[in-house]
Order: sequence, then structure tokens, then C-alpha cells
Amino acid sequence: MRVNLQALVGKKIRRLRLECGFTIEELAFRAQLHPNYLGDIERGKRNPALANLKKIAEGLKKPLTELISDKSAESVVNPAREKPAGYFLPAQDKNILSLIKSLHRNSEKDREYVIRLAKSISVRLKNS
Repeated sequence: MRVNLQALVGKKIRRLRLECGFTIEELAFRAQLHPNYLGDIERGKRNPALANLKKIAEGLKKPLTELISDKSAESVVNPAREKPAGYFLPAQDKNILSLIKSLHRNSEKDREYVIRLAKSISVRLKNS
């Protein structure tokens, strides 16, 4: 039987992301990757470069080896339990990515503050 390594790594990333309680958008922000790209990786449709796997591992605060180890690889996340995606409109992408790049130069404490603020705004928008 042929093993699809892309799919295994993607499932592992999704499982770790959900264990951390992150949405795709939040992990993408932390890893400085586009949410669509990260979603494709999780679904096994993209073969990420090692540099991008390292960014994802850092965003998850996990060692890179944990993303590629096959321990618990057989545990598949139920997509129905995942938080619904809220992707940006294409016109907003350029501004969002610019903001993400500028925030990456700030301290971890500042980035955590911005993430908390963004979550708070998101909750208020959903409730209004």
C-alpha cells in the first residue's frame, strides 16, 4: 500500500492546530502563510517546503519533528468539529498580508495582543 505523505503531514498539522484551539486563519497569521495555502496543506493537496513546515511548527509552538513524525498519524480529525472558515475577500488579501508581515517584526507579546484583539473584534462582529 502506497502512503501519501502529504496527506499524513496535513492531517497531523490539522490535529495539532485543533488541539491548540487555532482556526486556520490564526495559524496562518502566526506562520505568515495564506489561509488557503495552509488549508491545502491540511487537506494533502499541497506539498509544503521545509521552510513553510518550520513556520507552521513555530506557529504551533511545536518542534518541526512533531509535524513529520508518524506517531498518532492514524488519528484523523473529524472536519465537522472544525471551526468554520472565514476567509477574506480577494481585495482584502493584500492589506491583510501586509499587516501580517509588518506584525511579524514585532515581539511575540505584541503579536499575542493583536491576536487577542482580533478574536475579540471577530466575536463582536459575529454577535452583531
